[in-house]
Amino acid sequence: MNYSSYLDTADFQALALHIMIGIEIPVHFLGFYCILFRTPISMKAVKWGMLNLHIWSIGLDLGVSLLTVPYILYPALAGVTLGILSKFGFPVSYQTYLLGVLIGLLGVSIVSILENRYYLLFAREHWWRHVRLPFLIFNYIAACSYFTPAYYYIPEQTEALQNVFKMLPELPQEIYDAPVFVLATDFRYVVFPVCFMTTLMVAESATFIILIYGNMAERNKKLSLSRHTMKMQTTFLRCLNIQTSIPLLILLLPMGYLVISRIFKIYCQSANNLCFIIIAAHGLFSTFIMLYIHSPYREACFRIFCSKITRYSSRFSTVSTVL
Repeated sequence: MNYSSYLDTADFQALALHIMIGIEIPVHFLGFYCILFRTPISMKAVKWGMLNLHIWSIGLDLGVSLLTVPYILYPALAGVTLGILSKFGFPVSYQTYLLGVLIGLLGVSIVSILENRYYLLFAREHWWRHVRLPFLIFNYIAACSYFTPAYYYIPEQTEALQNVFKMLPELPQEIYDAPVFVLATDFRYVVFPVCFMTTLMVAESATFIILIYGNMAERNKKLSLSRHTMKMQTTFLRCLNIQTSIPLLILLLPMGYLVISRIFKIYCQSANNLCFIIIAAHGLFSTFIMLYIHSPYREACFRIFCSKITRYSSRFSTVSTVL
């Protein structure tokens, strides 16, 4: 059997992700520049939280598009990696664990920026100031360790690979000849830890959003905050919610397909490839949204690019006049 489309192949997966990383790197550098040098005093309190979120978004992009480049034979939890780490001989089990940790740390960075906002606005004199450090440490430990059961119960590969090939339809010969790695044959060791971490991050994020809006509404009733301050805080919080929620909503598309694929045992390699391309684009979407919705960053980008266009146009006009 041969794949019916170039989209099914490992070559397409590698090429698409390598092209994407070429687009992502300059955009991410622009994001770094804006956070470090164009964050106004009014946003100084959240500067490092935004930088932390940006770093882990970049980490996930680099992890998928450059370091590992996964080619997954879903609905089996098996596949090969085509990235730099494989070229240097890193075991696929380590690479899989790395991706799991990067996803967990991204979730923790979102919770951290929301927690920081709650603390700065409402909890500096609250009992929460004594709990926040252990809370954050717990989250980071959870992000670095939640994938341990999946790693610990990696099956014996020869028998597991036979089970995988029985599950899937006939594959091209190059797949049978490739060093396919099987993460698990029992999905519980992967699904339960992932569900635990996802539920924890969603619950914590929702809690801080509710606490922030609830406290703002209460203070607004008591008129303890000026209208200008309230409007500024509400606008910034809305921007922050958009910055964190839209990329996560984008991730729901591939995640939803992967769940459906597992339930109904659908094997479509081109869809698998496109799912990981969308996942790899998460940080790119996040950076674009950050640069657009926060007005200081948007204005900085307009000045940078408009000045370059103006200089280019003036040079072109000068050359045309001389000719």
